[in-house]
Amino acid sequence: MNMTVGDAFNRRKKLAADLQSWINRLKLAGAERRTYRTAALDGDGAYRPAPGTEKTTTRSYTVQECRERIAAVLAEDERLALRISRTNQRARAEIEDLDGTVRELSIPELLVLKDDVIPKLEAAARAVPLRADDVGVVDSGPDWIRYRTVKRVERKRESFSDKGLKVEEVVLEGYDVVEVTDYGLQRRAQWDEIDRIGEFAQRVKQAVNRANKTELIELDEG
Repeated sequence: MNMTVGDAFNRRKKLAADLQSWINRLKLAGAERRTYRTAALDGDGAYRPAPGTEKTTTRSYTVQECRERIAAVLAEDERLALRISRTNQRARAEIEDLDGTVRELSIPELLVLKDDVIPKLEAAARAVPLRADDVGVVDSGPDWIRYRTVKRVERKRESFSDKGLKVEEVVLEGYDVVEVTDYGLQRRAQWDEIDRIGEFAQRVKQAVNRANKTELIELDEG
């Protein structure tokens, strides 16, 4: 039966689960146990189980059976891994790059884009500083705006009235002014860039799926 790269990956997942099952069985195959409680270690009743206390565990597989199955699983998995590796170098799929260039890439190259390059592109796009909204712009240029924030600086002054009553008065000492020259991008520009990268990620994913439909080659080919 012919097998694609995708089929081979699924088969290797099944083999990994089978391997763990047989390793667990191997751990249990080394001994059988009988446990019980006894009233004496000497004499006629020595090591005689008390009623209702005896339990036994028996192994379902021998050590040799488990080791043979493990060896068979490992051999199949190794062969599949080698076939996948060789096929991956030959399998190709077309992908339209971010700049509109159409390229034909191998599966390893597509996976580098999917797992390494695209996450970094997204992180860089999200790190772009955004221009402040709802501020009073006092000056601007082609790629910047300038605005200021003003904070009143007040202090309380205490005094006493003619009648000896304590009086609090708020005195304005001035204003703290912060002027900001903002070079951030418009929020819409960031959203558009993130969307563009997301569409590219989807194209890469589809290309990987197409490449994974390539028929697995045999190790003795070419």
